[in-house]
Amino acid sequence: MNNSGPADAVWNEQGAGPERILVLRLYVAGRGPNSMRAMANLDALVKAVGRENFEIEIVDVLMDPERALQDHVLVTPTLVKLAPLPMVQVAGDLSNVYRVVYALGLDPGIEFRRGE
Repeated sequence: MNNSGPADAVWNEQGAGPERILVLRLYVAGRGPNSMRAMANLDALVKAVGRENFEIEIVDVLMDPERALQDHVLVTPTLVKLAPLPMVQVAGDLSNVYRVVYALGLDPGIEFRRGE
């Protein structure tokens, strides 16, 4: 594998590589404050890493409550990493940068500004 691009430094050994997309699903409850913070924080992370490395779906549980139940999501906001495996869930507004970066298997050295 040739590690020559700038995005290569973003991924750690156990996480995805630049040729692998992180597939994420964020469950929110409408436009409440915690949901808005989670979306802003996720957006800041995605900008820092590079949008081309992510596939993101946002599910509003107020509009589609069955979907959350089917996917075993009991609290919002919750971010679910669907791929690459293993599947991981992170509950909360994603303001704990280190927890989110670790859960997604990203390099802990990436820098980004939290969403406001």
